[in-house]
Amino acid sequence: MQGHQAGDEVEPRPPARASSPFANFVLLLISLLSSLLVIEVGYRLAGGLPVLKWINWRIDAISTNRLGERAVFDPVIGWSVKPWTDIDGFETIDYGIRRNFGETRVRTGAVLAVGDSFTEGWEVADEESWPAVLEQASGVPVVNAGVGGYGTDQIIMRAEQLIPIVKPKVLIVGFLESDIDRAGHSVFGAPKPYFTIENNELRYHPPEPLEPVAKGGMLSSIAYGLRDVLGYSAAADFLLARLSPNYWYSTESEVHSRRADIDEAEVTCRLLQRLKARTDQEGIRTLLFMQYYARVLFESDKPSRNAQRVLACAEQAGIRVVDQFAFLRRMVVVDPYAMKEYYMHSGETYGHMSAKGNRHAAHLLSLALHDWLSAMPGAYQAVAAPSTPAVPADTASE
Repeated sequence: MQGHQAGDEVEPRPPARASSPFANFVLLLISLLSSLLVIEVGYRLAGGLPVLKWINWRIDAISTNRLGERAVFDPVIGWSVKPWTDIDGFETIDYGIRRNFGETRVRTGAVLAVGDSFTEGWEVADEESWPAVLEQASGVPVVNAGVGGYGTDQIIMRAEQLIPIVKPKVLIVGFLESDIDRAGHSVFGAPKPYFTIENNELRYHPPEPLEPVAKGGMLSSIAYGLRDVLGYSAAADFLLARLSPNYWYSTESEVHSRRADIDEAEVTCRLLQRLKARTDQEGIRTLLFMQYYARVLFESDKPSRNAQRVLACAEQAGIRVVDQFAFLRRMVVVDPYAMKEYYMHSGETYGHMSAKGNRHAAHLLSLALHDWLSAMPGAYQAVAAPSTPAVPADTASE
């Protein structure tokens, strides 16, 4: 090849094509997202967190702070118990059902117990809740679906949710007298659903968001929108919770209690009637078990007016009723100090029922349910039928 002669013209090279601003932006975005993904995966691996778990870590932390480590927010029923937990002797399986004796699946076709923390068995071990003791006494599986803090409306909704899953032959609805009052709230510790009666029909009102929508201008909306997106990053949650906790966790002022303008006893009765219509249709026998805080037993010689209304309407609906008041009130009259054996206590401050108190509850239920449970598979046939009525004549009915 010969070299160029002097004067030969060299063709100019075409100018390099300038990169498109859009292409540069896409490359930058891909690079940024890839880096963030590597940081996220690395943080989760280093922290022992599940790599593929898709939750809003910020909201989960707020939920734990507001509801406690056992509960999780539920947009329909307010909150529920976390499934598959093991916290200080409190173990759950699917659907937040509490274990009785180490079972690993939801048992079907037997007994479903719903209620609040008295049913759930706060302050006692798994096997010491009254559903567990009733199972041990009868030989029939009793699924413990109690949830702490529930009102009567949430308890009935919980039963309606679980009936198609548990497929029970017997349903025990556990009420604490105070649960009736809780049904009259739209917020009780945390947002909850409530019902009004409009045109003679129940109207459901869902719980408000656990975290109210922040108010403000466009910049505020952008900042809180970005926070919602970053909440799904465990690394961002760890970092921003420490660098700017006020921004990361701030909400509108929390309201821990808000009453709704309703008749909570009437709402409870309407819900019980709705539940009974469903259980009749599905061939489920239903019992209402009413329990009480210890202070009620000390301060009154009869249940509150609302409790009496609910017990009466349950009987009228054809629900069998067991009311623990008369039995425990007699003990208080004879020996007030006996209550310290039946309730957990610190000095003169009483909490939930003790293991002995739950045995007493299970005994009353086993007597009242004998004719139903004795015919079920697994029942201990050696258990004799009660020679005396299970409960006083004015507190029990078919």
